[in-house]
Amino acid sequence: MIEVATDQLWSAGATAVEERGSSGVSMAVATVQSEPVARSIATTLEALVRSSGSELGPVEVVKCEVEMLELWREHARWRRLTPHLAVGPSWVDPPPFARSVAIEPAGSFGLGDHPTTALVAGEVVRLVRPGFRVVDLGTGSGTLAIIAVLRGAQRVVAIDISPAAVEAAEANVLRAGVGRSVDVVLDGSGVAAREAFDGGADVVLANILAPEIGALASNIDAAAAPQARIVLSGFPEQRISVVLAAFPSWREERRCLSGAWVAVTLRRR
Repeated sequence: MIEVATDQLWSAGATAVEERGSSGVSMAVATVQSEPVARSIATTLEALVRSSGSELGPVEVVKCEVEMLELWREHARWRRLTPHLAVGPSWVDPPPFARSVAIEPAGSFGLGDHPTTALVAGEVVRLVRPGFRVVDLGTGSGTLAIIAVLRGAQRVVAIDISPAAVEAAEANVLRAGVGRSVDVVLDGSGVAAREAFDGGADVVLANILAPEIGALASNIDAAAAPQARIVLSGFPEQRISVVLAAFPSWREERRCLSGAWVAVTLRRR
């Protein structure tokens, strides 16, 4: 349930979310801009606790000094996603990699350094070829959309349900110099993915929660061209059977793991 709680925190207005774990216990710690927002998030999570029994909880709201909200930036570091590609904070000088993608997360999901981002980035590097058309569903900070263009994608439609994420992605693709190749779209229905390209995309990425993938499966399917690949991530491997069941016309081509997290690439049967 930790990934569900984390997603709820981002969606409800958290400005930073950290996952902590010790002795088999996972905890999500979030910072927000005001106490009313914190109380609103707590109410949402308490409802989730009631609906999920003992799997999630308790929920606490703790007031801290404003300066504490930005302390995480002091500890942000660059991360190698592939042998030749690194992603990291825009306020820290990049390491000497062949390619580096500087990210300002703002209100989006992190710096693009989550394990699932690295897994999907590896598949983007493997799959995307010059001239390809790509849909990036749940783009967050825009990291994967940027990487797709760097790999030669002709056009990327980057989609997110969060206005803050869309704003952050737009800024990051401009910073990366790929703004002409990326359309950032606000949408939570899946229609934007379905209608992204006539004839479908060559690669469809969906790095989002398993329940959301299930809910959007028909639109993800419709967004893909006949010979396309779909890359799904954002969930632990234990949920992969549920995710695959939502795509009966597709078969698993490749599975990549990072700890408990998984990315699975599908092709049509």
